[in-house]
Amino acid sequence: MTARNSKLFSGNLNALILRASLLLLVFGLWGVQKAYAGLTITPTSWNVVGLDSNNQTVGPDTFQVGARVCNTGGTAVTNIVGNFVWDSTNVFINLSGATTLNIASLAAGNCTDLYYPVTLTRTSLAFNTTRRYHIDVSATGISTISTPTPREVYVEHLISQNRNSVQSISGPTTVFVGQTYNYTVNASTATQGYEQLEAFLNLTNIIFQVLAINTTYTSPPGATNDKFYADACGWDNNPLSVTYRSCIGPANYSGGKAGGTISTTYTVKVLSTGTTTASTLIMDFSGSSYHYNSDYGQGINSITIAALPLPVPNIGLQKSVTPNGAAQTIPGADLNYMITFTNSGTGSGSSLVVTDPIPVNTDFKVGSATTTLGTTGLTVVIAYSKDSGTTWTYTPVSGGGGAPAGYDRLVTNIRWTFTGNLSQTSPNNSGSVGFTARIR
Repeated sequence: MTARNSKLFSGNLNALILRASLLLLVFGLWGVQKAYAGLTITPTSWNVVGLDSNNQTVGPDTFQVGARVCNTGGTAVTNIVGNFVWDSTNVFINLSGATTLNIASLAAGNCTDLYYPVTLTRTSLAFNTTRRYHIDVSATGISTISTPTPREVYVEHLISQNRNSVQSISGPTTVFVGQTYNYTVNASTATQGYEQLEAFLNLTNIIFQVLAINTTYTSPPGATNDKFYADACGWDNNPLSVTYRSCIGPANYSGGKAGGTISTTYTVKVLSTGTTTASTLIMDFSGSSYHYNSDYGQGINSITIAALPLPVPNIGLQKSVTPNGAAQTIPGADLNYMITFTNSGTGSGSSLVVTDPIPVNTDFKVGSATTTLGTTGLTVVIAYSKDSGTTWTYTPVSGGGGAPAGYDRLVTNIRWTFTGNLSQTSPNNSGSVGFTARIR
């Protein structure tokens, strides 16, 4: 190889190495970004809302509008903030709950839903009006993302109909902040279902965070949903489209309809105290018109939300003696007493003190006071009294008060004073103390 060719080869080799290094850098960074990929957001609710076409003072006026946020990466995303933002004005369409929702953390591969209640002014002037919106989501280390725009809520004329009805709503009427509960709604529609269906429990987003929705339909058989909105026919939600507010496909359920017998379970977390209600709306599109359940308003009339009760210890004592029966009457016999203490409460107990009198006509056996603390983690100090608990400075002695050797007749009471917390969790919640006394 000539010197010139050698230089060319060296230059080409260096260029190849540089290109390879750049490719490794690019793909390496892409791999890191993929491992720590951010969030996606998609709408989860219908664009149609409405009021009763004949009497706007009755029927529904509040509708849940939401979006699903998913973590597509390989690690948890923290400090998620979802903001509902209006993109146009309309005095008849407004939010009636929180505009900002916060999620502390979302694990890799998981999704969470954000719901915002939109409330209409009860007037015929609201019909056929719209208001555009989007939902922004940000998180630590993640750029802000948004639902597609334009998107809007459209106020339709709703017709009350008997085919949509609520059979039952079950769930607790007293709940506590920070805890998770289930509410189940059983409802029905026309047997074959509808092209568009929303069946939801109106829950304020100030008090409740919806963690999960699980729905089953009998039409089509075995159909399920993880949202309250069943877009069965493939609805066009784009207000700029010539086919806006119509079925354009593809169908999301066999036959392009969903409904029948509906059972929906909402898993919710309680965020704040207060008093609220929960009613169910069943709204559909079929036969070119929009309908809602004629029994609208049926629901849970009052839900009280309280602060979680403070944990409270509950210490129980159980005393026993051996031997039993006739042996307890024989002079000179030793009786072995044991007191078991157990915390069966909801919180740990502290400053535990157990006192016990020496039975009448018996003499305390010197050195017999014992403690069995197991895994409680407690420590103990034992004290004795010879004046029925007035003072605790006496030290037992053999033959005290004229008792036989090894016993003390002056001891009237024993006290065990514990340091540390007695857990409410087994097996750390139980121990025992004991002593021996001789029958005179």
